[in-house]
Amino acid sequence: KSTSRPKWQRLPPKNVYYYRCPDHRKNYVMSFAFCFDREEDIYQFAYCYPYTYTRFQHYLDNLQKRNMDYFFREQLGQSVQQRQLDLLTITSPDNLREGAEQKVVFITGRVHPGETPSSFVCQGIIDFLISQHPIARVLREHLVFKIAPMLNPDGVYLGNYRCSLMGFDLNRHWLDPSPWAHPTLHGVKQLIIQMYNDPKTSLEFYIDIHAHSTMMNGFMYGNIFEDEERFQRQAIFPKLLCQNAEDFSYSSTSFNRDAVKAGTGRRFLGGLLDHTSYCYTLEVSFYSYIIGGTTAAVPYTEEAYMKLGRNVARTFLDYYRLNPLVEKVAIPMPRLRKEKPPPYKHPLLRGPASNHPNGKGDKKSSVNHKDPSNSF
Repeated sequence: KSTSRPKWQRLPPKNVYYYRCPDHRKNYVMSFAFCFDREEDIYQFAYCYPYTYTRFQHYLDNLQKRNMDYFFREQLGQSVQQRQLDLLTITSPDNLREGAEQKVVFITGRVHPGETPSSFVCQGIIDFLISQHPIARVLREHLVFKIAPMLNPDGVYLGNYRCSLMGFDLNRHWLDPSPWAHPTLHGVKQLIIQMYNDPKTSLEFYIDIHAHSTMMNGFMYGNIFEDEERFQRQAIFPKLLCQNAEDFSYSSTSFNRDAVKAGTGRRFLGGLLDHTSYCYTLEVSFYSYIIGGTTAAVPYTEEAYMKLGRNVARTFLDYYRLNPLVEKVAIPMPRLRKEKPPPYKHPLLRGPASNHPNGKGDKKSSVNHKDPSNSF
């Protein structure tokens, strides 16, 4: 972008070159051609659409000023340089009353500061959940969303790509985060453990949002479990997301226990939480996505990233089978099919004992269930 053209635009592909350079021992080099056509302008270049700490704080400040009774912002902790770690809670106030049972979806983002698409996806999730869309209202009635959109505020502010102020990759320190060296990670981990130990709280999902520099589309990483039924249940959410989001690829989704990822949030929490909880890394391409039936790459935009976030939020409606609560509302949810997930029989459809995909049965009762006939 430039002074006179303040909107970020991608460089035309014909002006970008990626090749082995003989002057650099035949290593790959990326270069691009650009014409500075206005002498008075100041030009800026970025690897991807920027999403700064300042922008993030202004965004949250504006949401807070709206005084929504289902949106709560608190400071969970501070970074090494005393920047605040924001925690958002989005749910119906009824779910926060004393003694209420809660089904919690915990979402984190921007642990790697250079992965700016993570913030756009997070914003898409937040914007949808606080909206007056009937699906959002139903989700707020039945679930508690805890969102820490920026786990590495120092790294974001300083312009780091992967590390914190002190040079740590925070997503390798979940096993034993230091309250001094990794204070934001330590604060989030302590909160998750506290919720896990609360008999009134069912921590059902943990989703950590990242961006990928070589893969295309959105996709997920999940864990591998010895329990075959748990492993199969884990595949339900990404398969549903594949049906709802044209840019999400189930075929690129994988489940692993790579030793090098042992310190990540997905791996650590997947081993800590019980069999009713599912932990994922949601990746989205820095570059583009391919729609099924085509070969052309569609470059991601800020809006496309936020749309993926909205579709992530919508997918919880399908997962928890809350669709009957919005069937009477004349705002259809488009079903965009890009690729057909492999055939799958729900392992828990055995009888009337439970309608919960996690198979919890009576362990945790649903939060604030209402008769679909008088929900709206």
